Amino acid sequence: MSREPESHRREFPIPTSPVIIAALRAIYAGGRRNRWLADSFGRPHYSYASRDGQITVSIVPPPDFGSRLNFFKAQYGYALRHSFAHAGSLRAEVQKFSVETADVFLILMTRIAELRDPAKDIASASLEEIADFRGVHLRRGSAQNLLRDFNDEVTRLSEMCLTMTWRDYATGGTITVGREKPDHLLDIVDVEHTRERDTRTSFRFRCGQALSHFLSSEGLRWIGYYNPSLLRLSPYHDAFTKKIGTYWTIVGVIAGKKGSLPRATPYSILDFCAENINWRNPGQTVNTLIKAHDRLVEIGILSDAAIVDPPNRMKGYFREWLETPIRIRLSDSIWKISGRRGIRLSHNMNVGALPSQVRIPRDAGTLVTHPALIKQFRTDYFLHQAELARALGVKRQTLSKYERGLSRLPKDTASKILRIWQQKGAQK
Repeated sequence: MSREPESHRREFPIPTSPVIIAALRAIYAGGRRNRWLADSFGRPHYSYASRDGQITVSIVPPPDFGSRLNFFKAQYGYALRHSFAHAGSLRAEVQKFSVETADVFLILMTRIAELRDPAKDIASASLEEIADFRGVHLRRGSAQNLLRDFNDEVTRLSEMCLTMTWRDYATGGTITVGREKPDHLLDIVDVEHTRERDTRTSFRFRCGQALSHFLSSEGLRWIGYYNPSLLRLSPYHDAFTKKIGTYWTIVGVIAGKKGSLPRATPYSILDFCAENINWRNPGQTVNTLIKAHDRLVEIGILSDAAIVDPPNRMKGYFREWLETPIRIRLSDSIWKISGRRGIRLSHNMNVGALPSQVRIPRDAGTLVTHPALIKQFRTDYFLHQAELARALGVKRQTLSKYERGLSRLPKDTASKILRIWQQKGAQK
């Protein structure tokens, strides 16, 4: 038996942000069950809205499409029909989106998350690396077919663009991106390396402006870990399980770092996954959701999931079941701070002291005497108070009192903090 590649034996970092969520929802909403809407010219778009703002995802139109719009208003007939023909080609591209498109997007995102400064630096990945992450080597009996498929998926991602109006958490105001010209989700350039008869294709890419907005020093706190077992599931036979696993990973990281367990209704989960609700045969939807969660527990994504068969399946049970929240517990290895690799930071990032410059206390007594160092530690390593509190086994409010000197820091808790600090320092 061949040795399993390193990328498949450990979790890899993944940023979580509204743009990531919007992009995944848009990809899942494509395909044959296309849920994208069309504007007055028939061009497809997908909108994601929450209380903090709205993100609209679209596909890059032909290069000269914008210059034609005024002409379309004045001229009808062939020109207008030609416009709708281009819109039809865009819809055809949306219909090619699949769960594997989302897989490739997540793989590119792990390269972004590993950068010293994700908001500015350039990442790279080869088609062979993408195949390695996915755990596949052949498709239709050919390695070349496999690489060609992944190349097409990267190309689709390069065509995704968006406009965004979102709350600016730093200032309390609003930030708008792409109002005049949609912003690319990712700026991707392909590079071919040819030697004799061997040609290898790799990609260099960076975040678009909307995505980079959430990868500031504050946004870096929202990097969790994605279990490679999800990538290795078949996009054809386990597509629904892959979608749900991705949903809980993102939601679970956000909830876990706030010190709570993630929860969501079946309706919200199905909406994220762009799955149709089977009103004619509701039992099929219930059974499929339960089976998917059992599978996620089996492969280690969830440590447990409080989703059970409805107590009875009498008339009217289904609507109530769809609105009843499910609580899950995410595997600690996906978000827990202990034992994780530290985030590598650029030396020109304006975020205060860098991890390599932090002076780690010599002993726990120093932390007991100077508890304000705890906040400095969290700030330098982008740790939320709730995240550190959970790792220590205390309440967030208790840790807050320790940091502010309102309660004396116990020496055993100080020792735990020091141990985590030393682990993070050794990982830089």
